[in-house]
Amino acid sequence: MGATVIQLRRKKDLQELLGVKRPKRYAAANLDRLTGEWNPIDDNVNDLIANASERVRARIRQLVRDFPYFSRAVDVLATYTVGTGIQYQARVRDEEGNLIPSINQRIEDFWERFKEREVADISRRMHLDEMAELAKRQDCECGEFLLVKHYSSRRQFPFALQMYEADWLASDLTAPAKIASGNDIHSGIEYKKTTGEIVKYYFTDPDGYGNPVPISADRVIHGFHVKRPGQLRGISHFVPAVLIAHSLGDYIGATIDVAKLAARFLAFIETPDIEGFQKKRSTQENIETLQRAIIDYLDPGEKITFAENPNPGNQFDPFTRLVLTMIAVATGVPYELLSGDYRGLSWAVSRVGRTDFAQYLKPLHVRHVRHFYEPIKREAIQWGVLTGQLDLPGYWRQPWRYQRGEWYPPGMEPVDDLRETKANIDKCKVGLASPQEIARKRGRDLGDIYREIAEAKKLAEAHGISFDWDVPTGLAQNPAVLEDEDE
Repeated sequence: MGATVIQLRRKKDLQELLGVKRPKRYAAANLDRLTGEWNPIDDNVNDLIANASERVRARIRQLVRDFPYFSRAVDVLATYTVGTGIQYQARVRDEEGNLIPSINQRIEDFWERFKEREVADISRRMHLDEMAELAKRQDCECGEFLLVKHYSSRRQFPFALQMYEADWLASDLTAPAKIASGNDIHSGIEYKKTTGEIVKYYFTDPDGYGNPVPISADRVIHGFHVKRPGQLRGISHFVPAVLIAHSLGDYIGATIDVAKLAARFLAFIETPDIEGFQKKRSTQENIETLQRAIIDYLDPGEKITFAENPNPGNQFDPFTRLVLTMIAVATGVPYELLSGDYRGLSWAVSRVGRTDFAQYLKPLHVRHVRHFYEPIKREAIQWGVLTGQLDLPGYWRQPWRYQRGEWYPPGMEPVDDLRETKANIDKCKVGLASPQEIARKRGRDLGDIYREIAEAKKLAEAHGISFDWDVPTGLAQNPAVLEDEDE
């Protein structure tokens, strides 16, 4: 044992004598000629966001306005996350665990009435689902969305909401500074240092000079993706793509400008008569543009050289595709949806891409429900019971029981209806999936589907129409005859 220790010490001394640097535990932390100047800032998350958020918001908003692919990314995420609205299905059960249809229908009808713009929006301008879609857009552009709850006995329904942009939070209230209550305040948010509990939000008019107005935290709905413990504000997940998107926009614009400029010069006239050429230029006697593809004249010794316009060139498309792929990765939007380029897609590739995107959307759906819909729904039901507009016997004894429900985000159209329908039928037959689960994937409630089918059958019978159609089943029974796109 002693000899081994002595050998290790001698080896260490020899390494030091020869100037051999021992590697650190993680190679990523090594300092050498390639990484010596790489010293990234690793500050407090709230300081990082506070120092960058205003400029980042402005740049992303400008890109959304002027750069088609950023605008498309926001549209895609808002459409696939919220769409026309994430639908709610009440799931109130009795003591034996059975659903109570009458109570559930009562809650759902009330919820649909509350979502109307005359009720949900304090300004009476937006339906709640439209507010949800706008909140998702704010989440993409600013990394956060803000709603303030308002209460007024003068309204038919006393509870309503008002949306604010992130700029309205008094971001200049950052120190963090101590206030009279002993709490800390950072980026316009007052919180308890020991627990991180939010106490107040400070709002101010970004275009005015008024003092910040404190609003109790229980009146504010503040949604953002928490990526580090203790984070108080959000920042757009588009951040990694901002610089490269700006550069791509400049590159595309410059390429178009060069192509336009080159296209203007179709031909050049060369002449050995320098003196005469200059005289004609000064008197503008010569024809320097083509009229209906005819050159009016050529002086002796002059010749025409037609301009070659190599732009945008063979490298433009693959380079742009590469950069757009990077932007797609950063924004979370598949390349095909971002660019509108569906060239060369097979059914198998489309299926993989769709499945991957659907998996990516799941946490987005859940987060939007938890941060936007669920807090609003809970308070709306409470105010409905308080005002007598929603009759729920025994609500105050077990409020959580009446708050149970499921949310149905917008579904996706299948890549191939025939293939997916057959696969869904097989899953149901062997017990790997339920009809409810399949309906949810399409953004529908199974009860609504069955009610619509029953109504359709009654309507068909009333008009003497047979509801049962003969559907060819050859393809469904023999999948081998389907085209094999993988070839």
